[in-house]
Order: sequence, then structure tokens, then C-alpha cells
Amino acid sequence: MSGDLSNVERLRMLHAVWRRGSLAAAAELLHVTPSAISQQLTKLEREAGTGLLVRHGRGVRLTPAGLLLAQRSDRVLAELRAARADLDSLTGETTGVVEIGAIPSGVHTFITPALTGLAVRHPGIEARLHEVEPEVALPALADGVFDVVVVESWENLPLTRPPATRWTELRDDSAMIVLPAGHPLAGADSVRAEELAEEIWVAWARPTLANAWIRQTLRERGIEPIVRHTVSGFGTQFAVVAGLGAVTLVPSMATTIAPPTVVCAPLEPALHRQLYAVQPQGETRPAVAECVEALVEAARSWGS
Repeated sequence: MSGDLSNVERLRMLHAVWRRGSLAAAAELLHVTPSAISQQLTKLEREAGTGLLVRHGRGVRLTPAGLLLAQRSDRVLAELRAARADLDSLTGETTGVVEIGAIPSGVHTFITPALTGLAVRHPGIEARLHEVEPEVALPALADGVFDVVVVESWENLPLTRPPATRWTELRDDSAMIVLPAGHPLAGADSVRAEELAEEIWVAWARPTLANAWIRQTLRERGIEPIVRHTVSGFGTQFAVVAGLGAVTLVPSMATTIAPPTVVCAPLEPALHRQLYAVQPQGETRPAVAECVEALVEAARSWGS
């Protein structure tokens, strides 16, 4: 017997599975566990009165009924986002929840102060910050999981801009080589990648754009990197550099949390990235607009 299909969160979960292709990827997108999604979609199947998912290899695929409902939920979620924006614009109130996805180096530097200041100026805004990489953040923005995301785009590995998005420049940044404090090049004003051709490297875990960027940057400079260690988080990378004698390549902003057991030097020739705040095109809720303004102000004044 079929039931009510009005539970928005269950529809959002089905939509995420459809867009991302698996329970695990949908769970990462929505910041929940795969088992939580599985439980909610089982309830949705009971409400729909039919199966929505079937096992397919190691993942799942949508049944014809699941695909139909997921496609309909795409419109439902878009309408709800538009309704929220219209209501906020109508009342003129700068209040509500703003979901923010951001790269780690931004969180370590200007984003937290930006949101601290935002809370003082607009206590009615509840900013929720999530550390997330661009390859996850941009699809999540399109799916309505985030209201705004902070991403990086390196000049040698630029991001593809999804349609119907608005990009606001935040600031420029550059690449830095990180070495153990006792390394022979530790006192250099800058370091060429070619000088580290025989070194052991630590990189972000695969598959991530951050891992691909390190490998591509070094290969462009004639090095086939010996990547022996893959970890997530700049703090963990710095620990591997200091403890295991590896080297790595990071954005300059990440070096603000570097311990004294490592040294950082600019990569020569210089390599730059641009940071952006990205949001959907169309009517912007006042709370989201204030959040973006706070990010722009904090990013441009950080470090000055």
C-alpha cells in the first residue's frame, strides 16, 4: 500500500544517489552515513509502494520507478530553494541557515574569521561550515546541499565551471614546497621541483584533484614523482614530512599551520591559484549574500 511521498529529506537522499551513483557517494555529499541513507530509502520505498533501488555490482542503480521519482524530486528541490529565496527577499530579513562548503586551506585562514564577524553583524544567520574538496563541493552546490562553496582553481589545472553558477573572486595564492627542517635545501629562498627529483613525496589521498594537481605539476617540470605516502589533511602531511623525511607541495595559505619541524619555500618558477566563492545563479537570499560579502572582505584582508 502506497503512502505519503512528502518527506523532503528522503527525496533529497534519493536525488543524491541518482546524481552520485552510489550510497557511499551520496552519503559523502549529504554528510551522513550510507546506512542512514539506506534506512531512509527503505522507508521511501514503503511509501512509494514499489522498489526504487536494485543492487548493481558494488553499487546500486535506480529502478524505473526510482528514476521517475528522482527526476521529479529534482524539480521539487529546485522549487523549494526558489521558494526560500523568494520568501527571504519578500520579508527582507537577513536570517536563516547558510550551508557553506570550503577547501581546507580556506578554513584554516580567512573563512573562520569571516563567519565570526558575520555572526556579530547578523546574529540571525546560522552559518554551517563543512570542509570539502571542489570535486565534491560543486556537485553538492548543484544538488542544493550547499548555498555557497569556496573552491580553488590552479592555473595549470583549472576547474570546469558548471552551468548556472556565479563565481566571485576572493584572492590569489601560490604553491610552496615543504621540506624537513634538516633538508639541505631548507635555507633556500625558493626551490625548483627539479632539485627534488629523487625525493620521496607525500600527497593527498587518491582519487582527489589535490593528488592529481601535485602529480601534474611535477610531471610538467620533468619529474615522475615517487609518491610513497598518501594522506588527507595538511597537518598530517606536515607530520609525514617531518617524521618520515618526505617532501610535498601545498598552497601557501596551508603553511599557516606548518610546525617548526618543517620549512616552506616558494616553488620556482611560481605557480598560482585563484580562490572563488561559488553560488547558484538567480535570486540570492539576503543571508547568503551577506555570507559571500563577509568571505570577500575577509579573504582580501587576510594576511595584510
